[in-house]
Amino acid sequence: MNWEAIGAIGEIVGAAAVFISLVYLAGQIRNQNRESRVSAMHDISVGFRDAILPMATEDMASIFVKANEDYDSLTDVEAQRIIIIMGQFFRTWEEAFIQHQEGRLDERSWNAIMKYYIKILGAPAVKRAWDLRKEYLDNEFVASVAATPLEAYTAR
Repeated sequence: MNWEAIGAIGEIVGAAAVFISLVYLAGQIRNQNRESRVSAMHDISVGFRDAILPMATEDMASIFVKANEDYDSLTDVEAQRIIIIMGQFFRTWEEAFIQHQEGRLDERSWNAIMKYYIKILGAPAVKRAWDLRKEYLDNEFVASVAATPLEAYTAR
C-alpha cells in the first residue's frame, strides 16, 4: 500500500467522522429546541398561575366581582389592587405572545393560551384594566389582542 492510498483512506475516514459528528450535532440541536419549547410553555404556565392566583383569595374575588358589576364603585385601594394584578396577567400574556413570535411556543399552545386570555379579557374589570394599561405593552401584542374578538366572561 502506498502513501496515496493511505491518504485517501484517511480522507474517507475523516469525512465519515465529520458526517457522523454533524448528524449527532443536528440531533442535539433538535433536542435542545424541543426542550426550549417545553421550558417556555412551562414558564408561561407558571407565570399564568402566579398572575391569577391572587384572584382566588376571598378578598380579591370579592373585589373582582364588585369591579365587574360597577368598576367606578371601587375604592382607590381596590382599583389599585385590580390594576396591579391585571398588570401581572397582561405581562404574562405578553411574554407568551413574544415566545410564540420567536418560535419557542408552538401554534397549538398559543391558540389554547389565546382562548383562555381572551375569555378573561371579556370580564368588564379586566377590560377596564386593559384599557388603562395597554399602552405600556408591546405594540405588536396590543395589535394582536385588538384583532381578536372578545368573548363574554362567565364565572359559572
